[in-house]
Amino acid sequence: MGLAGLRRGVSISVAFQGERGAFSEAAAVAFFGESVETVPCTTFDQVFAEVQSGRCDHGIAPIENSLTGSIYRIYDLLLRNELLIAGEF
Repeated sequence: MGLAGLRRGVSISVAFQGERGAFSEAAAVAFFGESVETVPCTTFDQVFAEVQSGRCDHGIAPIENSLTGSIYRIYDLLLRNELLIAGEF
């Protein structure tokens, strides 16, 4: 699906790492809109697995952190999965 589906009013699901209320969940809502269904995951690996399997339409993951810099685990997961970066927040 993608952002075109969102514009037609179709609800999409977005996996994120963390608990409800985490910054990544807020970023998903800000990026995709209030009607997005957010799916909390315990690990970044699970976020990628949810999207790769088709259980979620999109995933949101930080590439950089203002405190620690690059998050190398995300780069590893991008290399191992056939997923593309579709946007930035």
